[in-house]
Amino acid sequence: MPVGTTAAGSRLSVVVPVYNDAPMLRLCLARLAAQTLAPAAYEIVVVDDGSTDDTPGVVSAAASGRVRIRGIRFDRNRGRSAARNTGIRAAGAPLVVFVDSDVLVLPDFLQRHMEIHHSAGSPVVGRGPVIVIPSPEIPARPPRIRISPAYLDTGNASVPRAALVEAGLFDEGFRVYGWEDFDLGLRLKARGIPRVFSPSALAYHVQQPPTLESLDRHMAKEEDRARTALYLLRKHPGPETRMLIQDTRPQRALHFLLGGAGLISPAAALRLARWLRSRNLQTLAFLVTRGVLNRHYLATLDRFRAATEGR
Repeated sequence: MPVGTTAAGSRLSVVVPVYNDAPMLRLCLARLAAQTLAPAAYEIVVVDDGSTDDTPGVVSAAASGRVRIRGIRFDRNRGRSAARNTGIRAAGAPLVVFVDSDVLVLPDFLQRHMEIHHSAGSPVVGRGPVIVIPSPEIPARPPRIRISPAYLDTGNASVPRAALVEAGLFDEGFRVYGWEDFDLGLRLKARGIPRVFSPSALAYHVQQPPTLESLDRHMAKEEDRARTALYLLRKHPGPETRMLIQDTRPQRALHFLLGGAGLISPAAALRLARWLRSRNLQTLAFLVTRGVLNRHYLATLDRFRAATEGR
């Protein structure tokens, strides 16, 4: 059941899918509602993908503010592609901005995306940096290097609604975590819609570092990512996709080294990463943790591929 008012006159619609992420969604919506754009210039469409936590209450509370917030709730979990597609179809503005529920933005975020499309004068994929942070505290200074190789990253992107519809929206075959935005990005690119990257359109993705207690959950997420990576490769075979899913020899060699050449156990790597973070060596800690997770991802990728080819 939709919550909130309609979007008549809005210039852009922010689509936010959410599943059991009420605390972060509250912070996400608060920042989206405190933009430099006039409240009448945009709306926020939150699609609750069958949450069992307090997500409906968070959406209802946020909908009472100055900014138009509409909530759409699924009675069961259908996946992020289905949630985003529903948000796109419900969007009342010609420009759609994608933000995830665990992403926090600065006050000029939507203005920056509006500027991308105003300057382009024709349909483009607007992109900005997605900066990973371990907690909801946004750092006082952003990193100097602000790049992103993804053509479309739903943590921070904007696309004309008509271009999304013409490209076929998100593929709902990506049922579990990973790669659905890369797939749509490749299809938009094939249709000749260029990507315009604005380093100033900053978004901060809150990802708490894995701990020994949460390691199994993170490993399971990597297994989902491996499964959908093969689905992406079947849809878009070729070197570009293999590079995206980290399935080339140079990338595998790099991840082998970052993962401790197979000599460091996941538990030992997490202890090392915690020690590095205690000394404010955040980048090194991230690389150590990412190395362990990527090692599991690539091993699972090979296992799933072998099982598929052996049928």
